[in-house]
Amino acid sequence: MCKKLSILLIFAAFSSQALLAQIGVKIQQKSDFYQMLKSTEASQRRSAVDNIGRKKNSKDAPVLIEMLNDPDPGVKIAACDALGLMREQSATDKIISLLDDKEPQVRQSACVALGYIGNPKAKPELVKRVTKDSSDSVRTQAILILGNMRAEESVDTLIDVLEDKNLDVRLLSVQALGKIEDQKASPAVKKCLMNAISEMKGETDNFRLGQYRRLISESAKTLGNLKDTSAEGELKELLDNDDSSIKLSAASALGQLGNKSGLSIAEKLTKDDNIMIRTQAVQALGNIGDSSSIPILEKIFENDTNRNIKEAARNSLYRCGWKPPKKTKKTAK
Repeated sequence: MCKKLSILLIFAAFSSQALLAQIGVKIQQKSDFYQMLKSTEASQRRSAVDNIGRKKNSKDAPVLIEMLNDPDPGVKIAACDALGLMREQSATDKIISLLDDKEPQVRQSACVALGYIGNPKAKPELVKRVTKDSSDSVRTQAILILGNMRAEESVDTLIDVLEDKNLDVRLLSVQALGKIEDQKASPAVKKCLMNAISEMKGETDNFRLGQYRRLISESAKTLGNLKDTSAEGELKELLDNDDSSIKLSAASALGQLGNKSGLSIAEKLTKDDNIMIRTQAVQALGNIGDSSSIPILEKIFENDTNRNIKEAARNSLYRCGWKPPKKTKKTAK
């Protein structure tokens, strides 16, 4: 008995030592990260910021904000990323100041971080980036964030860049205006749509052709979101387009305007081999909202093996006025 007790005590002692050693290592690691912030090696400082930021501890915010002053762009980017993911409001002013940093990657990371933090005071500064920044990557990131923030103060600027030579700037501006839903943007979006259709005719580069198709699709969607009934004629013409995604965007937009012209096209494309097209077709049926689509959507919901399509079918069913069958109680024998 004594021998067994001795063995247990020895085992407990070793376990305690192991536990203390692990705690010691963790404490040492934490201490090392803060020491690494003072390293002359930028890679060491970046690693320290990454590890400190990964904990998402608000107590570390002052340290991370201080690292936004680091001379190395990579350290600034790491600190921006960390503070953004922490949604650290106290970092807003300092990150806004980085929108004037000489490095475009830093300015782009600052845009992303401000989007996560979501402080309204960042909106005017992001609007400036849309037209004044020399980097298209920063401009497009600012536009994306402004759309996600539903920044009404950006509408005039976004309208101005709908004729920008950069197609991504146009595309993201159209999407942002669709999210903000200010109807005064409708004429400019309609013009953007017609310009894209016209310019696409003379384009031979496959990449740019793809950009134009996306721009046309997104412009149609935005006109639907803006409830611009004056655009019905242009949207109906898109129903004859060779591109299935453009057809469905037009059908969906028309549905939002109370026009069911694209119903048969959407129903037909629910059988397409392409999963993305099938999903878009199912969503379009929901936007059109015609009860005649219920049997088709029920079949898709019951039989389609793709989870995203099933979920889209369920949502569209409700939008078409579908009510789930009532469960009947089983009678006792």
